[in-house]
Amino acid sequence: MGKFMTIITIILAIICIPVLLYDICLILSWSKAKEKAFIANLSSIIVTAFCAAVIIIIDLIEKKGIDLFTIVFIILEILLLPFDITCLSPEGIRTPIFVDNGISPVQNWSYEYTGGTLTKEKLELFRNNQKFKRGFHLGIKKPKTVKILADWYGKHGYENPLTK
Repeated sequence: MGKFMTIITIILAIICIPVLLYDICLILSWSKAKEKAFIANLSSIIVTAFCAAVIIIIDLIEKKGIDLFTIVFIILEILLLPFDITCLSPEGIRTPIFVDNGISPVQNWSYEYTGGTLTKEKLELFRNNQKFKRGFHLGIKKPKTVKILADWYGKHGYENPLTK
């Protein structure tokens, strides 16, 4: 491994530390919710998996084996997966425990189901009537998710077709 790749590997390893701390705080917040449902963005997970696969393939083709950079990169990709998952609870959306005591209150959120480009349905979340950064595709039809949304979260100007 060259000097440049060694420096990049060290930087990635250093980045893993705050990401791991963030994950721990997020998982602690998730564990506090008695009732919860997890939803995820399909395209974010696909991009994460694609990046990891490309790095592994390049490594295997060029070097005939996996080096330290690839291992650290894959660890970072795994640590980034919780960023793609959102935890819904009757109290609100769970955040890391160092942000608003681990919860964004349900009063700030509303939702609607729309048509998706990757899937038939997509769940859109709105925080204070502003669209959340991404839509969700995975876990949105589970009975627990539908129940939590219908019972606690405001509808964003429409009737939920999954609760009819």
